[in-house]
Amino acid sequence: MTTFKVPPFITPESKFADEYSARRLARAASSGQLVRVRRGLYLPAGDWNSLKPWEKYRVRIQAVQAASVHPPVFARESAAQIMGLPVIGVPQDVQTVVPRGGSGGQSNRGVRRVNAIDGDPAPWEMFGLLTTPPPQTARDLAVRLPLAMSLPAMDRVLQQKPLEGSPSYVKTIFTESDILAATELLPNETQRRRVTRALSVANPLSGSPGESFSRALMIEQGFPMPTLQVRFSDSRGFIGMPDFDWEEYKTLGEFDGYEKYSAQRFLKGRAPSQVVVDEKNRENRLRAKGYNVVRWVWDDLRQPGRLFRLLREAGLPQTVRG
Repeated sequence: MTTFKVPPFITPESKFADEYSARRLARAASSGQLVRVRRGLYLPAGDWNSLKPWEKYRVRIQAVQAASVHPPVFARESAAQIMGLPVIGVPQDVQTVVPRGGSGGQSNRGVRRVNAIDGDPAPWEMFGLLTTPPPQTARDLAVRLPLAMSLPAMDRVLQQKPLEGSPSYVKTIFTESDILAATELLPNETQRRRVTRALSVANPLSGSPGESFSRALMIEQGFPMPTLQVRFSDSRGFIGMPDFDWEEYKTLGEFDGYEKYSAQRFLKGRAPSQVVVDEKNRENRLRAKGYNVVRWVWDDLRQPGRLFRLLREAGLPQTVRG
């Protein structure tokens, strides 16, 4: 993941050097020249409007940091966003931790404060911000969110790869045991069950957030559990490692994210049109081995019924109908 660089805020102190500065900025925001991100913190309207939804959320996190007297500790989706754990969708609130017994659960001006968990380790500092560490963040997402929205982060934490921006003075590679230890600190059994359920189906072999999201949707709808990233070869040599393999049904699944046809690390010097041709040739070789190949894209995940229909048409059984 490429780290998003938050643009500098315009403040009364940075823009004007007189007692009328705040009023002038407020007038500029009212006229549409500026966007007020938080009290006293503005961005040019053109800059704000050019941001993607998740980038706007990241800017809002930074604004909470800039407006705070004491550095907050960011939690849940906010912590995940800072550290690069995949988050499906854009939250409404920025989430911060308060000491246990404080005003947790309250939301005020776009900030939701959540109670700290007794026994949790000290926060990490990443990109100049304090966050709950990755195992605790993945745990908290699993408590709060449906499986489809929490599994991508759980998969990533277990991938045995440090997150970009991780501190140098702490453990940065995590296992299932680390998540379980964090889970044992939760105050009630219902919360612990939600985390252990997500952990039981987590898989570090997942190749992307879209693949994790796809797998969670399949699990929730009762499709058979696939094997991930199985290596396939034929008489010509290596074919590839499809995202999903249902060997019993001779069916393979491929999630096609936009990056496959745009990002240089996937293109590897090829034109997007050549990538499409290569994918088709690869698929033909898999079909020649007797496999049915099903492909889907982000639009199919945004309307999950489309994904479920593709899987049923491929012959996969479904035990839950939503």
